Amino acid sequence: MTDFDYDLFVIGAGSGGVRASRIAASHGARVAVAEEYRVGGTCVIRGCVPKKLLVYGSHFAEDLADAKRFGWDTDGATFDWPTLRDNVAAEVNRLEGLYGQTFSNAGVEVIHERATVSGPNKVMLATGREITAKIILVATGAWPSVPNVPGAESGITSNALLHLPPLPKRAVIAGAGYIANEFAGIFNELGVDVTLVTRGDKMLRSYDQEIVDKLIGMSREKGIDIRMNFPFKGAVKQADGSLLIDGGDQGMIETDLLMWAVGRTPHTKGLGLEEVGVALDKDGAVIVGDDNRSNVPRSACTTAMLARS
Repeated sequence: MTDFDYDLFVIGAGSGGVRASRIAASHGARVAVAEEYRVGGTCVIRGCVPKKLLVYGSHFAEDLADAKRFGWDTDGATFDWPTLRDNVAAEVNRLEGLYGQTFSNAGVEVIHERATVSGPNKVMLATGREITAKIILVATGAWPSVPNVPGAESGITSNALLHLPPLPKRAVIAGAGYIANEFAGIFNELGVDVTLVTRGDKMLRSYDQEIVDKLIGMSREKGIDIRMNFPFKGAVKQADGSLLIDGGDQGMIETDLLMWAVGRTPHTKGLGLEEVGVALDKDGAVIVGDDNRSNVPRSACTTAMLARS
């Protein structure tokens, strides 16, 4: 028998945490997972799944337009944002339930609390309960970045999009990656006046330039206002609730919604890793070797991995 409460304690129930927990339990390990929000992680709860459903929903705008050419009368067709929003949320709830069932079937204990590393082979739950584990796995994924500019708090990230009460009439999306471009396309198809801005001189920097040029051309043809080299100076909330975006020499943009899509950073802040000696890089990612172990010896504290999901 071991002196530890668990053989493996996982912090984070996203893609990495779910897989590691289930496989370890199938080999007879005593496993517990702590998740402070919802089981399933970014992909299921906030990312890939709900985003693709929004893409499918928004694409009907083009399908309806094309249908006219094939003899269909689509005049009077309307879009209702709450219906799409709530049905997407329902599907997310269904999938979360399936992930929970996966844990149950594997014999993994799920603890719905925030957990932090509190010492050698120890984690502390939000309720104050301390748990010991032979191995601690950090699988907390990444979190949307928000730049340090005046008024940045007036914007939202992709995390909040599924909870928008009304659909905005105007939206400014700051970013140059695929998340920014996808949501620009979604909003545009749903009838929102979209402006996509980036500080740099290129969208989708790591993609083939021919593809990028084609995408930008198509986006502009559909009515998306794309502005490169946009010196984002800040955002000010006005009396009517709208936002005024300061673009320096590119002028001001008035909008109803500002969405940050400027990248993601490791979600390790406040986990207690630095306090126990776990080495982190400048962005907060756990520095690991070829075997995904941190610099802290197993006998001293933990084996750690950051699942960038």
